Amino acid sequence: MIDETDLIERIVVIMRSCWDLPSDCNEGELVAYAETLLHKIRDGEDMASLYSYLANVEVGNLDMPRSNVHYEIVDRSVALVKNAV
Repeated sequence: MIDETDLIERIVVIMRSCWDLPSDCNEGELVAYAETLLHKIRDGEDMASLYSYLANVEVGNLDMPRSNVHYEIVDRSVALVKNAV
């Protein structure tokens, strides 16, 4: 079983590999978004809610243009969490 800190770090790696992050984005921000995403996954939120959360982070928090990349991040993160148990 992978511990929570390691899962968060792995989700951050997924985010970094998918998003072209703004230069002012710091590690603490990504960790917070990844931690929230992890908790939402573990709490059993539906996929639509997870997609919506990350789409809002992408556009609202990171000021990036809307894209479909959040789908890949969520899908990969859900698979990661499911495989960690």
